[in-house]
Amino acid sequence: FVPVSKPFRVEAATKSTKKAKKKKAPSLNKVYKAVKAAYGDDYIPNVKLRKEEANEVYGLKSSWYSEIISEVSLVNVHCDELVIVKAKNDASKKKIKNALKKHRELLKEDAIQYLTNLQKIQASKVFIKGDYVCFFVLGSIDNKTVEQGEAKALAAYKKQNEKAVKAINKLYK
Repeated sequence: FVPVSKPFRVEAATKSTKKAKKKKAPSLNKVYKAVKAAYGDDYIPNVKLRKEEANEVYGLKSSWYSEIISEVSLVNVHCDELVIVKAKNDASKKKIKNALKKHRELLKEDAIQYLTNLQKIQASKVFIKGDYVCFFVLGSIDNKTVEQGEAKALAAYKKQNEKAVKAINKLYK
């Protein structure tokens, strides 16, 4: 006597061979070019700081990062700055963020001398994406917006700094 069983299906358990492709982080130069392009003719910083100068101005240490680009405006009436730092690790990223935030606070204190720059500096932004820690004081707004009062000017400058955020985020998609 041979027992008869019902037919059954055998499925092999397999590992998915498709791995989610992690997009490679963009180069520092690519991030810099994307931010600069986002502003076009409204990009004002025109002097690149050497590594030593950037460390002094922003309170950074070379041991915290592998690469840096920082630009400021040569003209004193403009407060525009761009800093992009590629941190070596998470601990360094935090130190860089804190140093840039401290720099931002110092700029706010100094802005009292140049009231025209106050809203622009208040709207400045420290932004982190991947290994990059960035600081933006960028963009231009028209006189009509300035004449509408401090709140409108501040909101307009914040919107200007978002151009840099969007340009960097786009590189990660």
